[in-house]
Amino acid sequence: MKLQRFCCACGGSLAKQPVDGRERDVCTRCGRVAYENPVPATAAVVTGSGGDVLLVRRAAPPKLGSWCLPGGFLEINETPQAGCLRELREETGLSGEIDSLIHVEIGQSHIYRSVLVVGFRVGKVKGRLQPGDDSAEVRYFKTGELPGLAFRSHQRILARALAESPGIAAALSPQRVLIPPGAYVITSGDHIRVATESCRAGARIVQFREKDMSPGRMLGLAQRLRRITWETGALLLVNDHLDLAMLCRADGVHLGQEDIPVADARRVLPPEMLVGVSTHSMDQAAAAEKDGADYIGIGPVFGTPTKADYVPIGLETVRRVAGAVAIPTVAIGGINAGNLAQVAATGVSNLAMVRAFNEDPATMVQQVNHLLSSP
Repeated sequence: MKLQRFCCACGGSLAKQPVDGRERDVCTRCGRVAYENPVPATAAVVTGSGGDVLLVRRAAPPKLGSWCLPGGFLEINETPQAGCLRELREETGLSGEIDSLIHVEIGQSHIYRSVLVVGFRVGKVKGRLQPGDDSAEVRYFKTGELPGLAFRSHQRILARALAESPGIAAALSPQRVLIPPGAYVITSGDHIRVATESCRAGARIVQFREKDMSPGRMLGLAQRLRRITWETGALLLVNDHLDLAMLCRADGVHLGQEDIPVADARRVLPPEMLVGVSTHSMDQAAAAEKDGADYIGIGPVFGTPTKADYVPIGLETVRRVAGAVAIPTVAIGGINAGNLAQVAATGVSNLAMVRAFNEDPATMVQQVNHLLSSP
């Protein structure tokens, strides 16, 4: 029975193409594969002889680059046990046997919203450990050195599996990730166009900033931006609005000096969400870091109509701040193609622009990423 006729991401028509050894529906517009997945997914807990845990670093969105348990969606007419072992084999190169059911959790999905995740303990593992489908890296971690896991359902499944291990709850608590260096895209005007073109060009951070729109319209836009960033593995940050950030499941919020303090924002935000703060001096930058900000914006570097009431702080102050704080620094204000290299030379980790990214998103993202990745 045909389950879908149109792509759930862009609305394009579907056509049969060979994918993963079988005929599947593929969108003729955006190329997304419409896997005929039922909602359940699986997660495998595999431990080594010393109790180390096998994890997979994701090579595909969502949560691109993050670590998780081996696992994935079931295929049609596949049992959870068979699907778990298949995913383990495809992602890690290892085969094994189901030892026991750990737990069934509810996870989040950008496609299905909620998804059942069935966790199994897998034993008698053999084979050559190597990354496979959707895996950039596979390795064993000591329980005291576990990275933050991409999915809360995986965190809870692993915590149950290793409940007898001391300190495991702390090791598995949700962790915030640092913002990646490079282009920090602030959307304006046609938010969807700017985000789409920027992410396709390699942007890994998008901030949604809108000052003149009703909350309902803003939420609709934020949800569309969330889908774009999920698909490309970029972070989505929302300017000012904590409620909007939580409703669209953004990765964090960005606050100004007159907005809610960092400590108060932490009280209502999920623990893994990022909090960034705009700063305009060395003292404000130091205070934001002390208060627990995950990153800071520093500027305006040059004069800009976006912050017409702020006096430019200049390159030297930006350089001093970048060298003084340990958290990522985002330079902003009057930055354009003509002064990119000067600002990048201050040692900041990211460059943010509004007008330049709006005018030519792809070119500017590529230029910024190249500058900030060069030795």
